[in-house]
Amino acid sequence: MSVPVLRAALMCVVAGLAACTPAEPEVVPPAPAAPAPTVQAPAPAPAPAAAAPADLSRFGELRIGAPFGKAPGDSAFVSAGMRELMEGDCEYYDQGSLPESMSMMVLGDRIARFEVDLEQDPSVALDAPPAGAPALPFGLWTGMRVAEANKRLPAGVVTSPHAYNSPDGDYLTWTDKASKLAIRLETLNGVVTAIYWGQPDAVELIEGCA
Repeated sequence: MSVPVLRAALMCVVAGLAACTPAEPEVVPPAPAAPAPTVQAPAPAPAPAAAAPADLSRFGELRIGAPFGKAPGDSAFVSAGMRELMEGDCEYYDQGSLPESMSMMVLGDRIARFEVDLEQDPSVALDAPPAGAPALPFGLWTGMRVAEANKRLPAGVVTSPHAYNSPDGDYLTWTDKASKLAIRLETLNGVVTAIYWGQPDAVELIEGCA
């Protein structure tokens, strides 16, 4: 075999071997990792109602200790006729700017206390204020459970037996010595049946004007 022919044959063998060599695998870059889900911190729980300050000196524009009877708008309130009945200086008023189920006591022509009485069945406790109920000090409402009321009231509440419903009922009284005002709750079978606040001496009257 001549040299040119041998060289051509060797070139064919080399070309054949090159064709049989497997191609290197294609390197595929790894897919980017998905970002970790963002965990949102839970919203802070709202402060309990007991932590909110309570103004025992007023209800709306009406203020404890303010004169009553001669100011514009006072004639819109309806008296209970206690002065004529008791021949004293104590009177109860409702309506006017007071919501339903609420009244105020006037002693010596000055506002002495505000009062809210339970209108529904006292044997049924309410887990929340009724719709349209007025906002009361410390977020209280009539019909609430006594255990819940105690959570909302400040420290220093004095519990005493109810004058007529003991042992099933009590008075819960808290006095703000700084402002010289007080709030009292009447209870029956673990339910708050009345709430009143104002001057301590007026709050402690167990029969109102009577």
